[in-house]
Amino acid sequence: MKKIADRASEIFPLKQAPLVHCITNDVSIETVANTLLYINAQPIMTNDVREFSELFKHTSSLLLNLGSLSKEKESALLMAAKKAKAKKKPFVLDIVGVTSAPIAFYLSQQLEKYKPNILKGNVSELRAFCGLKVSGRGVDSSEFDQTEEGMEELVKALKQQDSSITYLATGKKDLIVSKDETWVMENGVEKLQQFTGSGDLLGALIAALLGEGFDNLSAAIFALSYLNICGEHANKKLTSSNGLADFRHETLNQLSLLSVTNDNWFNQVKGRKQ
Repeated sequence: MKKIADRASEIFPLKQAPLVHCITNDVSIETVANTLLYINAQPIMTNDVREFSELFKHTSSLLLNLGSLSKEKESALLMAAKKAKAKKKPFVLDIVGVTSAPIAFYLSQQLEKYKPNILKGNVSELRAFCGLKVSGRGVDSSEFDQTEEGMEELVKALKQQDSSITYLATGKKDLIVSKDETWVMENGVEKLQQFTGSGDLLGALIAALLGEGFDNLSAAIFALSYLNICGEHANKKLTSSNGLADFRHETLNQLSLLSVTNDNWFNQVKGRKQ
């Protein structure tokens, strides 16, 4: 962890302003774009496959999110993944909805074949992806799936997946599982699960760090920790008169403020390597 921490103060705002192509959830598309701008990345948000040949000459990385699926979006996701693999562009696959949506589940299996750098979802979504019993509904992760026994079962299952991919499962405790390492991360506040799109923002942050040149594990740890600590700082600023909308607003503010006002922010990370 110390080796990683030594680089933390140099990360945000990003130095190379990577161009991140996002095919993401319609519900959160504007917030995702602004999130990238707040950390000095450049977003481009298009599903139009006619633009892809030219676009992939310029992009640094790619975010693919299964939210708000349609036939047209499915085609765009598959073509973008194919081009990313061919052009060796790093990409994040966010498997939103696979717990309860058969089409999303099937599509996640197809997209995995294109070797995303990082495949992410909540604990229940990753359990469904691995073929484990799931008690989560919709896009939410269940309490049962996050028991110690359930998390151990998930780690074991993820270790049997594609060893070239780093897997990130979010929940009360977050899991990062790669070929050689497993990390348990414990930052964050419950309110982060109470505004739409917080997981989508995380996918964008990871994609930006991949576009900046970070390896899979570092990108996952830095992005996850940064967002969760932004949430912690936002929560500390609230009073009894503040609601969830205020928390959301302040969390987004912290994306551009945290690294400026707290250059030692990574010292606040609560995580361990198993």
